[in-house]
Amino acid sequence: MVELKQFVGFTLSKEHYGIDIMAVEEIIRILEITPIPRAPAFVVGIINMRGMVIPVIDLRKKLAIPVNTNQSEKSRIIVSSCGGKRVGFIVDQVEEVLRINVDHIDQAPGSTRAIDNYISGVVRTPKGMVIILDVSKLFSQKERAELEKI
Repeated sequence: MVELKQFVGFTLSKEHYGIDIMAVEEIIRILEITPIPRAPAFVVGIINMRGMVIPVIDLRKKLAIPVNTNQSEKSRIIVSSCGGKRVGFIVDQVEEVLRINVDHIDQAPGSTRAIDNYISGVVRTPKGMVIILDVSKLFSQKERAELEKI
């Protein structure tokens, strides 16, 4: 029996990524982001979403991808729960929901458990390679503690 998983597909700097759809709470347009002094470098600021304060992460900075200073009309914030904390990830564009056979997900070549344990795999699609991110493993213990203070 074929086991399919669904991922929200998005782009960062023309590269394709996916996050398990079960980790995504919602996808919103870019709102006014309020900067926070002394926040970790990857935190852009906070947004007020229906009365909830949510830290916004520049996923490019977090993944060490050159930062895009000009967000486009297609840029979005993917709101997700990371270890019980709601956070928003700025992405260049949300593309589609990917339905992937779990047998087609390969281990990421060259990734190490200590450094890249947030990459749960890669998959070939008609659009090219998609890197699957595990947002629950994206932050270190220290980074999680810093996010909890926000």
